[in-house]
Amino acid sequence: MATETAPAHTGLDRSIIDRFSAAVAGHADVITDNHVLTDRGHDFWGVGGVAELLLHPHSRAEVAAIMRIAAEYRIPVVPRGGASNCSGGMMPASGRVLLDLSNLNQIIDIDVDGRCARVEPGVVNSDLQDRLAPHGLCFSPDPVSAHLATVGGNLIENAGGPHALKYGVTYNHILAAEVVLPDGATVTLRVDDDGPDLLGVIIGSEGTLGIVTEVTVALRPIAEVTHSLMGAFATAREAADTIAAIIATGVVPAAVEWLDRDGIAGLQQFYDTGYPTDADSIVLIDVDGSAVEVSHDQPIVERVLRERATEVRIAETEKDRAALWYGRLHAPDSVVQSGKGFFIGDVTVPRDRIPEMQAAIQATAARHSDGLLFIAVCGHAGDGDLHPTTFYDKSNPSAASALEAANNEIIAAALRLGGTITGEHGVGTEKIPFMTQRFTPVEISAQRSIKSAFDPDGLLNPGVMLPEQSADEPPTTEFGDTVRAAVYGDWRPDPDAPLTVGENTDITVNLGNLSLVVGADATLDQIRSHLDEQGVTCIAVPDSGGARRIGDLVATATGTERIEVRHALLGAEVTVIDGQVPARFGAETMKDVAGYDTKRLYIGAHGTFGALSRLIFKIGVKR
Repeated sequence: MATETAPAHTGLDRSIIDRFSAAVAGHADVITDNHVLTDRGHDFWGVGGVAELLLHPHSRAEVAAIMRIAAEYRIPVVPRGGASNCSGGMMPASGRVLLDLSNLNQIIDIDVDGRCARVEPGVVNSDLQDRLAPHGLCFSPDPVSAHLATVGGNLIENAGGPHALKYGVTYNHILAAEVVLPDGATVTLRVDDDGPDLLGVIIGSEGTLGIVTEVTVALRPIAEVTHSLMGAFATAREAADTIAAIIATGVVPAAVEWLDRDGIAGLQQFYDTGYPTDADSIVLIDVDGSAVEVSHDQPIVERVLRERATEVRIAETEKDRAALWYGRLHAPDSVVQSGKGFFIGDVTVPRDRIPEMQAAIQATAARHSDGLLFIAVCGHAGDGDLHPTTFYDKSNPSAASALEAANNEIIAAALRLGGTITGEHGVGTEKIPFMTQRFTPVEISAQRSIKSAFDPDGLLNPGVMLPEQSADEPPTTEFGDTVRAAVYGDWRPDPDAPLTVGENTDITVNLGNLSLVVGADATLDQIRSHLDEQGVTCIAVPDSGGARRIGDLVATATGTERIEVRHALLGAEVTVIDGQVPARFGAETMKDVAGYDTKRLYIGAHGTFGALSRLIFKIGVKR
């Protein structure tokens, strides 16, 4: 769990801070008031610390100037957005500077015809949605914290939300980002850049690689019609099987949310959820689209629900939909208002493993009932992202140790089930101890080399994400040098680098999770034939290409192929060029923000980071 206060940084004396403060005074408001520093230095959950001073820049150019000066004085900089983070990802301290980006809140341009917008990073998600609504458009990421979270924060955390199942996470909706690097240099990274997907690495990097100063986001039309349905189930397995049965029809709901028995009962103590208290699990489903699409899809979803659920509710008006969703969407508020101690977790498993994950969580709650009140499970069932929320009595002396043990057990269970340690909250400082459980030493080393390539002096958001270096980590200097060459425009493809390794041609379709695991040496013809037999599709597999290998396609992807690979790729088993050591980045989980999204570097990289051995993609059901 995250500590309440960041450790003091003692490497800087007062004179250095004073000279730095004078140097940046022309580029930002410099604030030293302790009350302001305390207030702005803590996130929504109260985690954080007190910086030496706070800087309020008023333009993107000022951010670059500040970072150049910070690099000169070797001052650690902690960026701040909406501070809605749930993992201790913002840790100012003595000797560090808090860079508050909230003044960079301009919506620069809305291109209605092109369905994109250029915004500054401090624009609050809900404010952008309000500006887009009159145009019939929206920005797809819709975290529950949208009224606090900024677009820049959405990007650096790769935010999701209830509707990520159908529309994707933030990564799927970023077209370009202007990024100020720790040395003050500015680069613009685009979705259609050739070479390694650096934009993909910046997304979800938790403010440790660069400071985003402008974002171009993709927009989509607001659905003409949205109807909601609720199914109550006697067991978690029946609920999960019903979700799989719905998706197997070819209907992709806009949202599928989950709440378990203990969650309903627990939240009912604080407010009336309106949900049946005798259900083991409930599932909330949104079906959206045109009137014609909804009139086709809704009866299919309703039929599957009525075949399996103990109770079905349907909400078609905005009033009824708000009432049906109220209990789920207001859960975070009720947690805060309960007066109880609480901890909101975040793990993701493949969709078909949700019942086992729920059972593991409730077994954990039972084992630690002496220190905990209950654990409520809610989350995004459509993509396997669950938020076990642990409640405890603050006066119970057993609570702290029980909470720590329970959190450890829940994360261990997620990893056993093929999941990951965080689906959308991020690693921050809270989940650093679990990074070495999720990643091997070479995988950690490669990520450390990414950090060093962008930020060689370690001055940007220090202490976040990566664990202390271990003697077990092999050197990945060549990997890091290749990243740095890509960042600064010196990267060149190596015509002699192998694109694939292992001669793996296995093809496996997981219909319950809608994922495809395929050997990198499988041909496009072989994959298409297998997908056709299973009645599924994958946008990363083009309709032509014959004997071309899927690994070759990913390693050399450009243009439309690159875009489609980016949207579909979930994971990659690779080699790391330093010693050609095997590694795995990503998994069959639909959401995964554990560490740097290193697999993105292998897209279009022509083998310069290493070869591909196995790939994991999202798939869809043919309609």
